[in-house]
Amino acid sequence: MHKEQGRTVESPVEARQGFLDRPVLAVLVVSVTLLLVLYGFIYFGFFGTS
Repeated sequence: MHKEQGRTVESPVEARQGFLDRPVLAVLVVSVTLLLVLYGFIYFGFFGTS
């Protein structure tokens, strides 16, 4: 990282802010699965057979 004309210049590797690693992927999969289960409960709660 260096400065040019008052601006900070970074390489593409330095500019990356996040990464997609196993913990991030696991949180994404678990949260989407729980959301689908919740939507299923809500759907069958309103439109289920009575």
